[in-house]
Amino acid sequence: MKKPVAAAVVHLDGKTLTTRRSPDQSLACLWGFPGGKIEHEESPQECILREELGVDPVAGEIIATTTYAHPGGEIELIAIPVELQSTQFNLQFHDRFDWVQPQEILQYNLAPADIPIAQEIIRKYG
Repeated sequence: MKKPVAAAVVHLDGKTLTTRRSPDQSLACLWGFPGGKIEHEESPQECILREELGVDPVAGEIIATTTYAHPGGEIELIAIPVELQSTQFNLQFHDRFDWVQPQEILQYNLAPADIPIAQEIIRKYG
């Protein structure tokens, strides 16, 4: 069974937000888009960002989905465009964040499930 996971696509002033997983987390030190596991009866929009970065977002409609199989199972990564009310992050599961030009995203060591989302961001914003 696929586990649904939401990924925030935050585009601000021509750049896209990327975050790096902390060394003590799964997918340690890989970059990607912040988000989280979608809980029972929770929409992808409701799941986005509050838990991982401590900010309240305004989430839009799904822009892309990707499925990725890893040793622990399979996930469905659902990308949601997000507008932030604040960029004062309280990192919980990440140790770094960066604002990246869309065409430079693939230069980061991305988690495998995030690569198709990055390609869609480049197509849309790059």
